[in-house]
Amino acid sequence: MGAPRARAASDLVTHRTPQDESAATAILDFAVAKILSDDTALVGLPAVLARLVTIPGVRAAVAFQPSSGQPATVLAMDPRGAVAPALLAKIAALTLMQRDAGPAPDTAAVQVTTVESDGLTASALLAYSAPVGGRCLCALALIGDAARWDDEIRATAHAVATIVATQIRHASDLATLAERQALTEALIAASPTAILAMDADGRLVEFNPAAETLSGYRRDDVLGQPMSEIMIPEQDLLRFHQHLQTFVATGDAEEFTGQMCISIRGADGTERTVELTPVQMTIAGDVIFTGFLRDLTEFERSHAALADQTERLNCLIGAAVPAIMITDEKSKITHVSRSFGALFGIEDPGQLVGTSAASLVRRIQHLFADPDGFARRCAEARRAKQPVSKEELKSADGRTIENDYWPVVVDGRFRGDLWLASDTSERVAMEEQRQQILDAEHAARHQAEQVQHRLAEQNERLRRLDESRNQFLAIVSHELRTPLTSILSFSELIRGEAEGLTPEGVRFLDIIERNADRLHRLVGDLLMLDRLDAGALPLDLAPVSVAELTGEAVGSAAPGAAKQGVTIGVTAGAGPLVQGDLRRLMQVFDNLIANAIKFSHRNGHVHVTATFDGGSWRIDVADDGIGIPPEEVGQLFTRFVRASNARTAGLPGTGLGLSIVKVLVEMHGGHVEAASTLGHGSIFSVYLPAASGPASEGRTSEGRTSEGPRSEGPRSEGPGSEGLAYQGRA
Repeated sequence: MGAPRARAASDLVTHRTPQDESAATAILDFAVAKILSDDTALVGLPAVLARLVTIPGVRAAVAFQPSSGQPATVLAMDPRGAVAPALLAKIAALTLMQRDAGPAPDTAAVQVTTVESDGLTASALLAYSAPVGGRCLCALALIGDAARWDDEIRATAHAVATIVATQIRHASDLATLAERQALTEALIAASPTAILAMDADGRLVEFNPAAETLSGYRRDDVLGQPMSEIMIPEQDLLRFHQHLQTFVATGDAEEFTGQMCISIRGADGTERTVELTPVQMTIAGDVIFTGFLRDLTEFERSHAALADQTERLNCLIGAAVPAIMITDEKSKITHVSRSFGALFGIEDPGQLVGTSAASLVRRIQHLFADPDGFARRCAEARRAKQPVSKEELKSADGRTIENDYWPVVVDGRFRGDLWLASDTSERVAMEEQRQQILDAEHAARHQAEQVQHRLAEQNERLRRLDESRNQFLAIVSHELRTPLTSILSFSELIRGEAEGLTPEGVRFLDIIERNADRLHRLVGDLLMLDRLDAGALPLDLAPVSVAELTGEAVGSAAPGAAKQGVTIGVTAGAGPLVQGDLRRLMQVFDNLIANAIKFSHRNGHVHVTATFDGGSWRIDVADDGIGIPPEEVGQLFTRFVRASNARTAGLPGTGLGLSIVKVLVEMHGGHVEAASTLGHGSIFSVYLPAASGPASEGRTSEGRTSEGPRSEGPRSEGPGSEGLAYQGRA
């Protein structure tokens, strides 16, 4: 391990050729072999300093490590005691000044200075390693005759300081890696979730205590054994092998549709239904399949009982004597009884399911003597969310309609409304029906309480599962962001100091940075989804010009389109401003335009069109690229879902961008749609409501290009359009 790393470090810091075999170069080769041959300590540093003292004009050599909040640490000195303590302290103070200065452009890597203290004077050459994370890890001081120090001696001193800093950083990285490995093992052992891992042959290599509890098998008894032979029942064996082989070979979790429900056989021979979530990892070149198991046995029983109770409730409502209507928290009708239709003259009340309660109020309010009063009382009752019992309203034909309202609250959360109505015109009929109403109400309440209890249990279980998922997502995202930031930062340091890299080395560095940046964006998407789920992403609302917004988005995308040989244009008509968060809306259109460019053929065309129809803005992002299979269009806005032809074509992506677009647009009171023809392109349409008020933009957007003037002049949008459009070749 030491020798290859030593050669690489030597080439990096000296930029030598095989013909350059000076005395300083020989010292540098000696330093590489001595210092970098050991992973844990700088045992060879004193010998290297002894070699430096043999350079003409060098009387003593000292290596320091600037330390935070305390004097610099002396790593080694040769010869010992050659520098007076007062001068040594002065030089150490100078190294601390370099550490605090950080990587500023005006800070030299090698400095020659005169040091004075307590009447003593000495010339010192101070060489500093390149800063890492804003800190200098090593400073080398040569004491002697400054007049005899040429550029070669300066370069050698700087190179030795850099080699020592490299070893210090390497030792720190090894300690950090060991700590993280120990933490990972502790987390797996303490996890309440059953975790197991298999190699590419399906043999178990990890089996945590939660997996022992779930299956009844002991970890020591199953490690090294094929999981399929021990735990998978015969009827599920073929399906399990097919999915596992495909997943291990491709890493495509969609072979399991994200998760897979299978049966496992416990140590006592009983079978349980579990949910398997797969994760593929590569460790030391070996493919490892990790599975998270969740017991679904009790969940299936609870779900079946809930479905039975729901069906009973539906039958009860449908046959109820009083007119019953139930709405959800968004005031959409979910249940309506036949008697409700009979009371208000609606032939097929089942058609009301899915429509809004407000539209039903408008439909039947003419049946009442005071239509506006009836509509107002319905709105007041729902707004107050307080029960209303036996409220009488007069109908236009003389009947008396008795109304009841009940807010439906589950676990302290408002879930909808229960409306009851009955004709109480005839007192005799009212008395006869009173008991029926009370009985039906009692039965409905009893059934509702049972359903609420079941729903409360299910909601609590789902809440805990969702909370665990969000915590896992947030932790993993934050843990990934830190090493990715380090990768990108160190890549930039290498690129800035590695003038001797070969073209192939530069290409490898580009690949590292490109893939690290891709992972960094993926982590950013995951963190944004976590914030969106938590409701922790407020909008900074202000009036926004749609024409300027689309024009700026197209202008920003033009250089990328030019690299792919794609034409990009924009057409935006006049219209009012929208009330929105400019940064988030720009994120929406940047995402859609980038997708359109990515999935376009070379010499393809992407066009952005913004029109105002008198009620809202419609912004279309159209391309003539590969298109989307028609059966997959409706799933595009689901997280982690990508079109199958995009995966086949090897186009990069995570399936998160469109789900973020959907949430951001809906947060602005709008919605997004997609239409596509396979092989001929796609259109993504964003609908945004206009801001209240008469203000209008009164201008249109012009297409901007990354090179040269516009290729086309203004052209009309057609009858009724007030906007002008320009189109350019990026």
